[in-house]
Amino acid sequence: MASSLPSLFKPEPISNRGKYFKFATLIVVVCLILGGTFWFLFRFHSEEETVRTFMENVINGRYEQAYHMWKAGASYQYSDFLQDWGTSGYYGPVRSFRIVTAHEPPGASGVIVVVDVSPYVPFPSESDYEKARQTKEARLWVQFSDQSISDAPKFF
Repeated sequence: MASSLPSLFKPEPISNRGKYFKFATLIVVVCLILGGTFWFLFRFHSEEETVRTFMENVINGRYEQAYHMWKAGASYQYSDFLQDWGTSGYYGPVRSFRIVTAHEPPGASGVIVVVDVSPYVPFPSESDYEKARQTKEARLWVQFSDQSISDAPKFF
């Protein structure tokens, strides 16, 4: 009788397995959420950096360097580029810019980066109507394979 009494009055050891499993599951879920968030926020980082470099070249008057990043096709010559991006071009003079958004069309081989360009430094705020109305939107296509830039296709 002495051998059976201790098992009745002796408590079973408490298992922490359930507690550790819940904690590990929570850590995995948090890591997945954070990883997904970082991926979503930075998935087009290199393409946006390519556009920043391009725009800095235009702003600083390094048009030849900017033109070498531009791969619109054989018929688009340097003089055409200057008519678009030069000091007296369609977008010019470009003194500041703001990247608005970047998105990848389904099944595409590149990204459309939407950039607002302004002839003013610093970039005008929305409340400064006179300066803000001179802001123009440029839709740039950045190719994944070689990070080349051109006008975004009109159908996207």
